[in-house]
Amino acid sequence: MSQPIPPETLAAIRTLFFGRLAETNRDLIQTLDDVALQIDSRNHNTILALLADVENRIQSMHDILIVFRECLED
Repeated sequence: MSQPIPPETLAAIRTLFFGRLAETNRDLIQTLDDVALQIDSRNHNTILALLADVENRIQSMHDILIVFRECLED
């Protein structure tokens, strides 16, 4: 059986993960704003590069949430 996570450790984990999610979310919003600007200027190559960045940021958020969920289930 696994030991329960001490409350102070759990609070630190939450702070770390939610901080990282907030940072990634800010970056994602900025990248989406950049996509909108590039759509207006019809810069297709830049749009494709930015969309790849969006995909990576969304995957990062997904990965952080999976790890966070695993920590809470132990």
